[in-house]
Amino acid sequence: MLIEHRVYNLHLGAEELFWEAQRERGEQGLQPIFERLLGVFASRSGPTDQIVSLYRYDSFEDWHSRLYGIYGQARLQPYFRVIRPLIASQQSKFLLPAPLPELTPHWGNSRDWLPGEGPLFDGQALVEQTTLSFSAGGVPACWEAFRRHALDDDPVALEGMLGAFASIVGSLNEVLILRRFSCLAALQEHRRQRHQSAAWTSFLRSLAPLTIASDVRLLEPSQVADMSPLFAR
Repeated sequence: MLIEHRVYNLHLGAEELFWEAQRERGEQGLQPIFERLLGVFASRSGPTDQIVSLYRYDSFEDWHSRLYGIYGQARLQPYFRVIRPLIASQQSKFLLPAPLPELTPHWGNSRDWLPGEGPLFDGQALVEQTTLSFSAGGVPACWEAFRRHALDDDPVALEGMLGAFASIVGSLNEVLILRRFSCLAALQEHRRQRHQSAAWTSFLRSLAPLTIASDVRLLEPSQVADMSPLFAR
């Protein structure tokens, strides 16, 4: 299993044009990669006009054949001519699910949700994306600290957990944690509880010597139905 984390930084003010192009392209053209799509999101904190996509592939070969297989399709050329000028820059990295089952409720460690199984969640949602960047050796130290501080038994640490992943291609020595909340108020309440959690605070302090940077982004799932397969519309 391979998770791709793909980011499009759009030109200023281009987000709505991006979604409009998605609505007009039709439902079947991107099917090879949408069979592996976990979700497309718009950043609602940090950079403006940024789109984040997550895909789950069987392997690098699966990624290559599905993604590069769509580029030559004649019926998609009008779509590409519209969408590509909207993108100022893009980045992609590959992730592996955490080795801890508590942190992988949907992907990895014998879990493997795909869009064909239908939505996992009802209604609207916000996703909190936390990225911890470590010096060399920080990723295994993070998983060990999670065990040592017994966060697998801490409902605060696990609330809303979509998944935790480690980077293997792209920016290395990163742990990415995704949590889902029903609304902004629920997310803010969870942050308050985390700050008051002795176990969570001790976990973070134990990792401080290895931590280079931390980044938290708020992501909103796309309103285009086939781009948000996790959420019922």
